Formats: sequence, structure tokens, C-alpha cells
Amino acid sequence: MNATLTITFKTGEAVAYPAGEWDDYSYDGTAVRVKRGDAWVGVYNFDMIAFVELTA
Repeated sequence: MNATLTITFKTGEAVAYPAGEWDDYSYDGTAVRVKRGDAWVGVYNFDMIAFVELTA
């Protein structure tokens, strides 16, 4: 994926995954999971997230 994935929390803090550090993400109703290859590189409780965005 050639985009940065940024997850911003309700506290105003954010975590960013630049291109090359992630290749997929998912939402299952309770959490957002960020993957690279077959490994999860981040798991975040959806109740704590304000928004998720992709930027080129």
C-alpha cells in the first residue's frame, strides 16, 4: 500500500503507519487491526478511536 494509515484517538493522540510499514487493516466491530504480512502490528479498541484515515 502506498499510503499512510493514521489512527487518531479521542484523546487527540495519533499513531501513523507510513507506506511500507503496513499492508492491510480491518475492523471487526470492536477493534481496528493493522497488519503487515501475516502479523498484526497494531490492535486498537474502536471505542477509543476518533477516526482512521488514509493519505497518499
